[in-house]
Amino acid sequence: MEYYRLTLEDFKRVFEFGTNYYIDPSKNTTGRTTGEPRGLGAILDAFTLGKITEIGIEKILTELNGDKKYMLDFDIKSNAQVKDEPDIIHIEENGNLREPAIFVEIKNTSENDRWIGLTEEQFNTIKRSAGSNKIYMIYASINSETINNNPKTTDLTGMFLKEIENQDKSTIFQKFADLNAECRIEFIISSEDLENFAYAFERGMNMYETRLFDEKKSTSFYSRAGVRRDVLKIKEYKNFDSIMKLEIEKSLYPEKEDISKFKVKGNFKLIYKKKKTYIECLSNVSIGNDVFGNFKLKKDKFYSFNLATLGRDPKLKRNNLFIAKNRIYQLIESGKIRQPDEIIQEIAENI
Repeated sequence: MEYYRLTLEDFKRVFEFGTNYYIDPSKNTTGRTTGEPRGLGAILDAFTLGKITEIGIEKILTELNGDKKYMLDFDIKSNAQVKDEPDIIHIEENGNLREPAIFVEIKNTSENDRWIGLTEEQFNTIKRSAGSNKIYMIYASINSETINNNPKTTDLTGMFLKEIENQDKSTIFQKFADLNAECRIEFIISSEDLENFAYAFERGMNMYETRLFDEKKSTSFYSRAGVRRDVLKIKEYKNFDSIMKLEIEKSLYPEKEDISKFKVKGNFKLIYKKKKTYIECLSNVSIGNDVFGNFKLKKDKFYSFNLATLGRDPKLKRNNLFIAKNRIYQLIESGKIRQPDEIIQEIAENI
């Protein structure tokens, strides 16, 4: 897997961009949802992760092919200008500046991301802007070593301020980790991959949790006296190998049937409570579909057996093309999506 360890100079470049954006009198720095004014700290938080990821990918490309310069957009522009442009806006090669031959979008992905993709409007805009050029969306993570497993100690702004502060021997920001951040490519998706494997979530549909099967304790269903009183019914399945429909809760199903239909294989019991269903695995159980991917449930374990909506307001406000993040890794493993190492080399050579 390709990666790059970010330097102090990389961070300075990002924080200079954020500061210039904040200080620009033409820029609206109020929050999108609250309408409240945002200070410099909030603006830096909004830009740092995305821009540091872009720099990481730029450096990886340079290491793969140093005959070219891969130029990012660090100019202050309007939202209308930015949405029509790739993240690598120019290539300098043999002393000449030219347009890139591949349209590249660079996006940060974190451990908590459930779905990967774009709104239908964004995807159509990218396709129009790319013209006949191939489109790749590079997803990369930023990873840092924490202090005492506390993720707050690796806040990018905090680590940067500590690094600057150390030059003056101050102690204000010493509780943060020393400046350390590694940009690592997780996967790269082409426009064809998105069209082939993404699910079209329409406006008004629910967004769903992709970590479907939470492990439960057997004491939630059984006690020394036998089955607990709140268990309404238990049904056993032997050598099952067919389709089952998962509910959100009792008698409530998703908007479209293909979201709830799963291929299930194994020996198990379904345990029904008032609103939710659970599975007791009498053997290893496999379950999956083309929306959420495939899951392996372990013998002698208990799991929730329902779909769950995501967030306080799960209703989508736009049409979206999404792939479950865990399914992307499965598609790469099966060879249906190409390995990122192979694609990033192709981009470095042909962009």
